[in-house]
Amino acid sequence: MKHFLAADLGGTKILFQLTTEQGDVVLEKEVVSEKYTSFDMALAAFLAEDEIKDLVIDSACFAVAGPVSGRDASITNLPWQINADQLAEQFSIKHVHLCNDFAAVAHGISCLADDEIITLQQGEPNEDAPRVVIGAGTGLGQAIMLPENDSWRVLATEGGHTDFAPTDSLQIALLEHVLERFGHVSYERIVSGSGLVAIYEFLLIHQTHEENRVLRQVMISGDAAASISQFALDKKDKIAEQALDLFIKIYGAQTGNLALTVLPMAGLYIAGGIAAKNVQRFIDGPFLAAFLAKGKMAKLMHKIPVRLILQPKVGLLGAVLLAQENAV
Repeated sequence: MKHFLAADLGGTKILFQLTTEQGDVVLEKEVVSEKYTSFDMALAAFLAEDEIKDLVIDSACFAVAGPVSGRDASITNLPWQINADQLAEQFSIKHVHLCNDFAAVAHGISCLADDEIITLQQGEPNEDAPRVVIGAGTGLGQAIMLPENDSWRVLATEGGHTDFAPTDSLQIALLEHVLERFGHVSYERIVSGSGLVAIYEFLLIHQTHEENRVLRQVMISGDAAASISQFALDKKDKIAEQALDLFIKIYGAQTGNLALTVLPMAGLYIAGGIAAKNVQRFIDGPFLAAFLAKGKMAKLMHKIPVRLILQPKVGLLGAVLLAQENAV
């Protein structure tokens, strides 16, 4: 029996899954990335688990949150360098494939059930046109999908690192605030977990508002971005609500920028944990208004189908698919 290994490597966590050729999950495990000094150490720990330590792995696909060049990859938000040939030799894996994490998300779309996707804008779908996928989490991933025969050719991008372009006076002030700290402000600096925290900190200063001490304590003791998001959703803090709305507005604007660049009439897909955990805010909030606000192109923007992926493991599903395909 053949065994396939997939991993979705992010700056915050790694999700491993080992499956059989029939698709049965032998073992799945999530680990914190920063607990390890390198990916091979995290992989060694997973493969040492009792349930799988004696199994032969026929093919592996590792989806990396960063640029992939041939057999080499690096994680943008971790000091890790990964080489496919080295991993294949070290762990006796017959085939090792590396891909960008959002390339894996793109491939994973075909694995989703209808109830794992919701439509934000119906648009006028044309399946002969391209698709795109974008998603915020630890970073901001983007990928392009081009129709090819009866499948899709996936192109990874680093479009999340394009320059942040403010669209109003408040966003100009935000740009100046973040620019002073980092020297360069990409969309990922704003539209990511750490970006939500940066927006919240900016609004506290900009509005000279007294901070909610309970929220600050929760931010210190846990995930700061998730804490801001939760306080906003529960309507427990006005600044948190404003921060989340501004975050979603800028997210919508950059999603619109990607849409204008590619014209994905076969569908624009929003992935990533932040959208999946704040679905109602994306439905009711300023996302679509910012997406559509493209001046002369506003009418065209209404024609683009916009969908939100609810399945948080879509990248892992894509990596499993690629591990299977590369075993042939």
